[in-house]
Amino acid sequence: MSELLLSPAEARVLASLVEKSVTTPQYYPMTVNAIMLAGNQKSSRSPVMNLSEGEVGNALNRLEELKLVGRDSFSGRVQKYRHSFSTQLLLKPQTAAILATLMLRGPQTLAELRANASGLGGPVEGEALAAALNDLADRAHPMVVLLPRAAGQKEARYAHTLCGDAGGTEWAEPEVPATRAEPGATAALEARIQALEARVLLLEDLLK
Repeated sequence: MSELLLSPAEARVLASLVEKSVTTPQYYPMTVNAIMLAGNQKSSRSPVMNLSEGEVGNALNRLEELKLVGRDSFSGRVQKYRHSFSTQLLLKPQTAAILATLMLRGPQTLAELRANASGLGGPVEGEALAAALNDLADRAHPMVVLLPRAAGQKEARYAHTLCGDAGGTEWAEPEVPATRAEPGATAALEARIQALEARVLLLEDLLK
C-alpha cells in the first residue's frame, strides 16, 4: 500500500473498530452510533474527541474507499461495519495492537505501550515490543517514529504517523528493558553450576 494519510477522525474510527473487535467481540461488527460512542470515550483516549454521527459516517466512507473498513453483509436493518486493518496494512496481531494503541492514546513510552497494548493482544516481553516497533518503522513509509525527548521527560516516546509527520527524529532501535532477577535466582544458578561442575569432574574420573 502507498503512504497512508488519515484524518484524526478517520484514525480514531479505525482504531476504535480494532479495539472493540478484541475487547467486546460480542458487540462487533459495529453500528455508526456504537463507533461514535467508542471514538468519543473519555477514558483510554488522547486526545478526547467529540465526533458527530455525520463525522463518523464520513470517516467510514473514506475508510471504505481505502479498503480499511467494510460493511458487514450479515447486518440486519441497521448497517454495521468491520475493519480490515491488519490485512490491508500487513500487520501481525501484536504489531496491529501496538499501532492501534498509539492511534487511540497518542504518543507513549515503551512501558506505557506495553501496558496499554496488552489488552489488545500486544507483546508483554520487551524484545517482542521492540520487534513490533521496528517492524512498523522499517517500512517504505514508516508508521511509527521516535519523538525527540521533551524537556523534563526521562523516557523517549513513540508516535504513529498515519495522520502525517509526528515530528519524529531519526529512528533508533528501542532498548529492551532489563529483566529483573527473582530473589534467590542468582544463588540457585550458582548452585546448578557447581552441581554440573561436580558431575563433569566425576565423569572425567570415570574415563581415566
